[in-house]
Amino acid sequence: MTGLVRSELRKISSTRLWWGLLLGAVLFTAISSIAVAATAGSPPGPGQPPSPGLDTDVAIRSIYAGAIFSGTYIFALILGITGMTGEYRYQTITPTFLVTPRRARVVVAKMIAHVMVGAGYAVVTAIVALVAGAITITIRDADLGLDADRLWSSIALAILAVALWTLLGIGVGTLLRNQVVAVLVAVFITFLIEPLATFLLSAADLDEYVKWLPTNASAALTSPGDSFLDYLDWWVGGLVLVGYAAVLAGLGLRLSVRRDIT
Repeated sequence: MTGLVRSELRKISSTRLWWGLLLGAVLFTAISSIAVAATAGSPPGPGQPPSPGLDTDVAIRSIYAGAIFSGTYIFALILGITGMTGEYRYQTITPTFLVTPRRARVVVAKMIAHVMVGAGYAVVTAIVALVAGAITITIRDADLGLDADRLWSSIALAILAVALWTLLGIGVGTLLRNQVVAVLVAVFITFLIEPLATFLLSAADLDEYVKWLPTNASAALTSPGDSFLDYLDWWVGGLVLVGYAAVLAGLGLRLSVRRDIT
């Protein structure tokens, strides 16, 4: 298994996609961290709650930990999707399975390798969020807030959440072999269907269901108690996200083992 994981890591590093996605994650994370730090404590808009100021733990966690997840998870998801669909797109899946006929081992190795890279993405963007956020806070002449309550645990959990979204991507990629379709479906559900479902369920006073959606379960890890939504406990959110990843990855693993690759 170690050799297979090493092989999958080599596949990832041999393309330009991995650093292109990482660059996008870095930019998005920096923009998110700067935007939150720059607007913290600003007067609320009509019908909106006041924005927490830089002297609050909520704002500090959003600037650092929140930015890591919001700026990175979609790129980790795409990384996982392309990790599997790229094999079918470029027809490298056939020699891969010929060299290692036990397909389950190949898929598990892909999961491990991509989770490792996804976690690496999150570590890099954590540094970016800390630097970008600290610079913006310093410009506003406020305390950096590095001793804020639950800050470092939230950063660690944000890294975990990003890694799990990479595993979700592998699951999606094994279910939908067409790379373009898989990416579009995943982005469509993540950025449109799930927010719409959150809005509709909340409007219908069904908040007990909202908290179980993947992005909201992730927010329970990175921003517990920091929103008007009633999130799950952080550890329950983590288990829910692991459950989503396990179901998708399990289905994908089953299909990959049985699917004709010709």
